[in-house]
Amino acid sequence: MSSISSAGVGSGLDVPALVEKLVNADGDPVRSRLDRKEAKLQAGLSAIGTLKSSLSELQSSLQGFQKMESLQTMAAVSDDEGVLTVTASNIAQEGEYEVEVERLAQAQRLVSVGFDSDFMPLGSGSLRIQFGKHDEDNEKFTPNPEHELHVLKIEDDRSSLRDIQKSINDAKIGLKASVIHDDDVDRLVITSELTGVENSIRISVQDDDGDNLDLVSLSMLSFDPTYKDGKGRNMVESQQSMDAELSIDGLTVYSSSNDVSDVLDGLTLSLKDTGSTDVEVTLNQLQVVDKIKGFIDGHNKLLDAVTQLSGFDPETRISGPLNGDATVRGVVNQIRRIVGSSFAHVNDKFQSLASIGITTQSTGKLNLNQVKLQSSIDDDIGEVMNLFSKTGRTSDPQINFLKASERTESGTYDVRVTQKPTKGGYAAVRMERNSFPLYISESNDEFVLKVDGVKTGSIKLDHGNYFSGHEIADQIQEKVNEDANITQKGSKIWTSFYDRRLIIVSERLGAGSTIEMVSGDYELQEDLGLSSGIGQPGENVKGSIGGFRTLGTGRVLTGQQNVDGLQVEFLGGDAGSRGKVVYSQGVAVQLNTLINSFLESQGIMKTRMDGYSSRLSEIDQQRHQLERKLEKSEERYLKQFTQLDMLLGTMNSTSQFLGSQLKALPGARRSG
Repeated sequence: MSSISSAGVGSGLDVPALVEKLVNADGDPVRSRLDRKEAKLQAGLSAIGTLKSSLSELQSSLQGFQKMESLQTMAAVSDDEGVLTVTASNIAQEGEYEVEVERLAQAQRLVSVGFDSDFMPLGSGSLRIQFGKHDEDNEKFTPNPEHELHVLKIEDDRSSLRDIQKSINDAKIGLKASVIHDDDVDRLVITSELTGVENSIRISVQDDDGDNLDLVSLSMLSFDPTYKDGKGRNMVESQQSMDAELSIDGLTVYSSSNDVSDVLDGLTLSLKDTGSTDVEVTLNQLQVVDKIKGFIDGHNKLLDAVTQLSGFDPETRISGPLNGDATVRGVVNQIRRIVGSSFAHVNDKFQSLASIGITTQSTGKLNLNQVKLQSSIDDDIGEVMNLFSKTGRTSDPQINFLKASERTESGTYDVRVTQKPTKGGYAAVRMERNSFPLYISESNDEFVLKVDGVKTGSIKLDHGNYFSGHEIADQIQEKVNEDANITQKGSKIWTSFYDRRLIIVSERLGAGSTIEMVSGDYELQEDLGLSSGIGQPGENVKGSIGGFRTLGTGRVLTGQQNVDGLQVEFLGGDAGSRGKVVYSQGVAVQLNTLINSFLESQGIMKTRMDGYSSRLSEIDQQRHQLERKLEKSEERYLKQFTQLDMLLGTMNSTSQFLGSQLKALPGARRSG
């Protein structure tokens, strides 16, 4: 409101002071009302902010419960670390095991015949090196699909034992080569860095002299275990590859590695020597207790904040800024409902927080009976953690729980597999006779394949003699898996030769797994039966979860309807009933989801704060409107009182004039 500066012009009235008092009389009651309203809204806004902060603190105390694995810190100890050491991950199970190591895993070692000089050239060609399993009885070598075929090109001017030693070591393919001077001769020693019978070595030679099996030139370094001693098996096995053998609680198991990690879930046994020892696996219970205490503290601090914000003090008769607020009641009631949830559908022993010593007092706060909690943990730590965490487990070890969505309902569900997943494959026409050795040249070296719907470029086989179907199968596998189109899409094939028939199989499982022979040289089709056509496509796993339909993708079943988003993975075994899957969202997980809904961008906290901010903005607008109204009132009052002042001034002048005229009349009495 502008200040009043004009004074009375004739009457002597203090017009500015009079106008100011009238304007203030109009505005002060409204200002006071707006000030009170603003203070109340500011207190409410601050209180909602405090409530939001308390909810965030409670949510922070819940983070360690979101996954079962985060609660499980396992410790494993071996009584005799000279026999083995042990490490445990969070998925290991508590228990004690008697372990006896009968034999350590061993790597294969090959030794060449003696050479007069380690610098004498042997001749050019290539060494084709594979890891796999040798079946001595059936004279069969099965490549290990986890290790690719390696081809080392040997040039004539770099073909001495020393050159070949360097080529093998530089290739870093899992072999270690050395040259040993033995009496008057030099020998090449090749030692596998991989232990176990599935990592035996096969070295086939493509010798540029045309004979890959004789004891001349580069062929002297061949070692194909499918041949008997003699040609083609020209190096000597000085150490056989062996699997580790050990017994765990009386059950004999074998491992290709001395680091045994696929026998006991979550445990890695690092074998050091033969002998026996006991292994004990325990859970770090203190961490679980600390996190539960943190949750209780966070919950109780939230209730303290709620009491302060919405309570009423009967002595002072002062209410909190959120007293009677429906939002606060709703938040607290929803939290109490979750804290009091029943978990009978997933737990047999502990079906509520109260059953493990966490009870609700009359004030709503949680009270911890630590003795009862510890007793519950000692009895069944898994069920205790089910009360807090998100957990999924299966009763069948070959059905793996993957994940669930926020829509998945907690419960125990039967798993049924009606169709196992399969891989797509292609089988060539069976060869009528044994065509090996088969010479590959420009007339029969080229073909195009389609793997999982991805077309390869032109695949060209290396020229030369192939002495078995396994060699040509290995060559096809190597070339296709190196194709740029295939590697870019992440596809891969596996090949074999069985019963005079070439087999090509996609490594992918499911309906998208396909092999198609698009085209190939006519002679190649004649020689190997690689006729154009589509092989047998793979099929997705099919089944149900809890009797509800599922969507099968590869080997993964994804639940629909009441089990929406629940995923399990088929790892092996037969079709039919495959046990149960249990899924639970514990108290901490449910509270975290609930608090997220409160705090998210469209949540109730944001809505309430926006509401307070909007009402505060309205008060600012009302103040501006009031000031504009008072300015107009001031103008009106000033105009009116100025006119009154002028009128009084005129009347004063007239009065003075009349008085003087009356005094001048004859006979007017004069004061003495």
